[in-house]
Amino acid sequence: MADLDASIAELWDRFAPVMRRRLEVLDEAAMAAIENRLDEATRRAAEGEAHKLAGSLGTFGAPQGSEAAREVELMLEGSVPLTAAQVLRLSELVERLRGEIDHPPAPRAEEDVPADDRPTILVIDPDASFTERLVMDGAARGLRVTAVPDAQAGRRALAERAPDLVVLSVGADAQDAHALLADLAARTPPVPVVVLAVGGGFVDRVEVARLGGRGFLQTPVAPAEVLDMAAQVLANVFAAAPKVMAVDDDPQILAVLRALLEPRGVRVTILDDPRRFWAVLEEAVPDLLILDVNMPGISGIELCRVVRSDPRWQALPVLFLTAYSDPETIHRVFAAGADDFLTKPVIGPEVTARIFNRLERVRLQQRLADADALTGLANRGKSASGLQQLLRLADRYHQPFSFALIDLDDLKSINAAYGHTTGDGVLRRLGGLLAKSFRGEDVVGRWGGEEFAVGMYGMNAHDGRDRIAAVLDAFREPFATDDGLPLRPSFSAGVAEYPKDGGTVHDLYRAAAEALDKAKSAGKSQVAAAGMAPQETQNEHVEVLLIDDDETLAGLLLHALRTRGYRCRWVADGLTAAQMLTGDPPAVIARVILLDVGLPGLDGLALLRQLAQQGVTAHTRVIMLTARAGEQEVVEALGLGAFDHVSKPFSVSVLMHRIRRALEV
Repeated sequence: MADLDASIAELWDRFAPVMRRRLEVLDEAAMAAIENRLDEATRRAAEGEAHKLAGSLGTFGAPQGSEAAREVELMLEGSVPLTAAQVLRLSELVERLRGEIDHPPAPRAEEDVPADDRPTILVIDPDASFTERLVMDGAARGLRVTAVPDAQAGRRALAERAPDLVVLSVGADAQDAHALLADLAARTPPVPVVVLAVGGGFVDRVEVARLGGRGFLQTPVAPAEVLDMAAQVLANVFAAAPKVMAVDDDPQILAVLRALLEPRGVRVTILDDPRRFWAVLEEAVPDLLILDVNMPGISGIELCRVVRSDPRWQALPVLFLTAYSDPETIHRVFAAGADDFLTKPVIGPEVTARIFNRLERVRLQQRLADADALTGLANRGKSASGLQQLLRLADRYHQPFSFALIDLDDLKSINAAYGHTTGDGVLRRLGGLLAKSFRGEDVVGRWGGEEFAVGMYGMNAHDGRDRIAAVLDAFREPFATDDGLPLRPSFSAGVAEYPKDGGTVHDLYRAAAEALDKAKSAGKSQVAAAGMAPQETQNEHVEVLLIDDDETLAGLLLHALRTRGYRCRWVADGLTAAQMLTGDPPAVIARVILLDVGLPGLDGLALLRQLAQQGVTAHTRVIMLTARAGEQEVVEALGLGAFDHVSKPFSVSVLMHRIRRALEV
């Protein structure tokens, strides 16, 4: 509320000169009435200015001023000459208005500053020369860019004023940046963030996406590229924000509406000339229209009738602001097609409550039109449109994009065994999990039956497969049916990458469907990337060979690998592994070997030495797993040709990342 009061006080400072000019018109009319020379033009001009003061003074905390202006307006209506008593009363009311205007509710000493409507960007980056170029280039593009050197200074800047977007550089202070990114995503409304990645674990694309980042760029990067992405993210945010168009010939009322709504995430288009109404309406495409009743040239009631006569705008909610509350005016407003009306002066809490109630109804109607009735996700038409937009972004900014096709396993069997109510419950559970697992700018939709589609901007196929696999792990948790019987559902998925696997949504769908079929053929409950061969336990060629005598750990890793669609095999001792890998020809050819050091029979270092002597390490990447992280052991393993080293205990997600990196080399 304090921020709102400050905004209203700033607006008083901006419009005080305007109100004084209006008072001068009333003063001239009062003097003319006293001297018996009040003509029609002066009377109509004074009536109009009194009407505007009646609508605005109460908004600025001067309700008595609004009442006085309203009485002046009513006195000047019509053309009947004023009586001597009315002339005296007019003079008294003008003096009362002078006192209200000369004693504002929140005076300010600062000089009036014009409003700056440019989008605001806060850059958090220690490179002063880089941020200076961003500030200059941003100004040339119509963006207001400010810069601070670190996350701590960024928090101070955010406390003063929330920007439209933050550009966050992540380097040595990754932990602080991590916390700031999560905080910005949790705000209402969320502050979109573009992350500049210097390197390190935190700046991985998947992690940035999980924390709510809207864009990702790897440094070094040109300022122009940063501003391009910032502009695109802002365009997406502005497009998603609720939009209100307000038409009133009083700029003070328009400014107050903007001050009330924009801090709450509403995009406000204002118009003080009703003659330009149609062009501005078609450009703004608002979710809600606010009209004043009385305006010069064209009244708000006439505008409302025009809107209701056009099929494109018949469902657009219309809210009237009027200084009149008499039954005749209210009847005319609703007869023209209004949905609601508010009496001036505009009171902040009331007008925002009415507007947001209407906007919530609009959002609900739009969601119902675009949503799948069972899961609440976007339907096929809505999600296909979103996928097309992400493809255009990926092409324009040369970013990766992955498309996942998900199919619930054995839905027909679930329906047969437990009933369709349980089957619907499983579909709803999957839909809810998908909605919770992806960012707002990702596309998640149900394409019919048991089929779901996910579009992930900024993700290659490997990243996308990992994210879908994480959803699969969560989905496989058992739950009880309506009859109390335990059920452990699963799904299979295929992932395709743009432009490698296709340049259109149709082509990506086809490539992902082929990968999905392979995942189904390999035993279901797994995720396969386009181009991968199906899972076959007897295949000589595997992607990952695990050599470890810990049966529990092996079960966990094999589960994680197969979930991600990797062809894999497990061997529990070094001697068996040596025979499989060094024979002529070898029984197994692996792209990556996970090799535990402490093996029975033949330890990991001895096996690695044999593999190096036989030339296996020339085409196979070996990742050493050990509970002993001594420097000498690590150096020896790397000297024998090991590609990487991971100490136990380790995070499965970290190990999956290391495996993916080894496969990509």
